[in-house]
This record gives sequence, structure tokens and C-alpha cells, in this order.
Amino acid sequence: MKVAIVGAGIAGLSCAYELEKYGIRPDIFEVQDTFGGRGFNHTAGWMNIMYRPVKDAVEYLKKDFGIVIKPMERVTQVDFYSKNETVTITGPKLGYILLVGPAPGSINHQLAAHIRTPVQFGQIVNVRDLARQYDYVVVATGTPEIPMVLGNWRTDIAGYVYGANVAGEFSPQTIKIWFNTQWCQRGYAYFVPWNDRKGSLVINVQEIGSHGAQKCWQKFLADIKWDIDILEVFETPHNIGHVYQRRYKNILFAGLAGGFVDPLFAFGQIAAVDSGASAAKAIAEGADYDQLVTNWLRRNNDLRIVRRYVDKFSDDDFDLALRVIRAPFFRTVVTRSNVNLIRILSFVAKAMVSHKIEPMVT
Repeated sequence: MKVAIVGAGIAGLSCAYELEKYGIRPDIFEVQDTFGGRGFNHTAGWMNIMYRPVKDAVEYLKKDFGIVIKPMERVTQVDFYSKNETVTITGPKLGYILLVGPAPGSINHQLAAHIRTPVQFGQIVNVRDLARQYDYVVVATGTPEIPMVLGNWRTDIAGYVYGANVAGEFSPQTIKIWFNTQWCQRGYAYFVPWNDRKGSLVINVQEIGSHGAQKCWQKFLADIKWDIDILEVFETPHNIGHVYQRRYKNILFAGLAGGFVDPLFAFGQIAAVDSGASAAKAIAEGADYDQLVTNWLRRNNDLRIVRRYVDKFSDDDFDLALRVIRAPFFRTVVTRSNVNLIRILSFVAKAMVSHKIEPMVT
């Protein structure tokens, strides 16, 4: 069986690893010259509460896929900030911090170490041509361009990421998240440490380009007033959406290219692993791809509903949301249970701003 994988990111490498278990050695085409996703190094937080019913993301990858990932650190504290409120949640198993990008030790390189198949770097390929030459093609490019060209994409969020790796004094197990419509609209900003001296400070904004994102970034820095040194700046469009068909003839779509990034916080790395491995299983076993990834499809559908309400939030609404997070019940849900937080978020958002939403036309 001949299989081509377009993209050697998280989804593509996970697909290759799973195919190798079936004795299938795919051809892997990567346009960049090395592993590294978007081409810049930054830290990411894997928050276990966003993957429920999965309790522990790292253990899930090991148990279900045989993928062993070594995080940089555990997350034991998350600080939330809105315009007028501050809330802290603590716990021993809130999540993990990982390095993403071309640097050694990143999740990209850790995944690459699992596969035996060589990656063909610096390759520009045409998916339609590959579909004629191979039995199956897996599109795992980490961008929506190919499904767009094939008429198989709908954008939910036209996002833009602007940030920097910064130097200062930090708590290495604490992630910080900000909500403020003055400089990130209905998106959010976050800080994830590398260690106690370095971290990634990022804003996620919507429906603006590079110039607007830079203005928002400057307002953000002026507002938080951190004593930091900017080491390197990075920026990139980050459009999130969903595909109409995750499998079209002999082409399967995985990771972001398959619509597996959530439309609320843009978490997608665990879903990228799962979708890539599931695409491989669908190919090797003839299984139903949609059925294999049904939990992620349901999760993202719920989050699209939440996003619809959050897009109407004012700063007062974000303040109220943080007061809800401060409630003892919410803290218990986060730290001591395995309740599906996404369903709760959907209910809370709807209760807060449903009066601002026009009925959906079906």
C-alpha cells in the first residue's frame, strides 16, 4: 500500500508512527527544511481540563498510542486576569508545559524520534497529483490552505498570533491568561514559562492583520507593565475552522487541516496526535475515520457554540466569568473531578449573553 503524508508536524508524524505499526512505510513530504511547525520556538500549555474525559494528556498519548512525550514542566497554577478581576487556580495535575518549534527537545523532535521513516524536507507537492499516484494521501500541513483549495473548508475564526519569548523572573509552573477587549478583543493573551528566567508571552486576536496585532501587543505590554526583556518576536496568521469532509475519496485531513483545533482557546496538539493516528488506522484497517475521531468532533462542535456566545462578551462579561471561576464549585470541578468542563462553559456562556444572540437560521 502506498501512502503519502503531506506535512511532518504533530499530526503527520503521529500518522506515520501509527502506519509503521501496520508495516506501512509512508512517504512524508515537508515543505520546511526541518521539524518545527510554524518555524519559531515557543512554549505551549496542555491543560488537562480541556481534554476531558481524558484525565492526563501525557498518559493518554502513552497508553493509547505508545507515544512517550517528556514535558518541560508540570502546570500547578493558572492565574486568570480580566479587566477588573483576578483569579488563581492551583492543583498538582492541572497540565503540562511543552516546547514547540525547531529546537531540540520540542514536541516536534520528540515525535520524530518515534518514527523510522525518513522525512523528505523542502518538498513542494501537489495533493491532486499525489492522490493519483498513491493509494491514500493524508493532509497534515498545519494550515487550512489545501482544504480551502479543494473547497473543503469553512473558517470559524480568522485569528492572528503575535508574541515574543521574554526574559525575566517567573514561576516555572505557573501559566497566566488574560481577557481584555481593549487589546485582544474576544481572544486572549497568555504566558507560558520555559523556566524561571524565560517564557513565551502571546496574544491571540481576531480578524486583524500584522499591523493591528502589533498595536494590540503594544497596548497589552503597556497594560500589564511587566519588567521583562524581549528576546525574539514572532507572529503568524492562525485561522481556525472545520472541514465539510474529513475524508474525500482517498484524501484524509488531519490536525488543523482537518479542523481539529478547538475554536475557543485554539488547543489542538492532542487532537492532532489523535487525528493523525486515527487517519492511519482508517487507512490500515478500513475503519470509519469520522467514528474514530467522534469525541473530538463533538468537543469542537460544543466549543463552536461557546465561541458564538463569547464573541458577544464585554469586559463586564469576562469579569463575571472570572467570578464564576472563583466559586468553590468551579474549583472542585477543575481540580477534583473529571466533569466535562466544555459542557459547563457552554451553559455559563449561554446564560450570560444569550440575550445578545440572534436565533440561528437553520
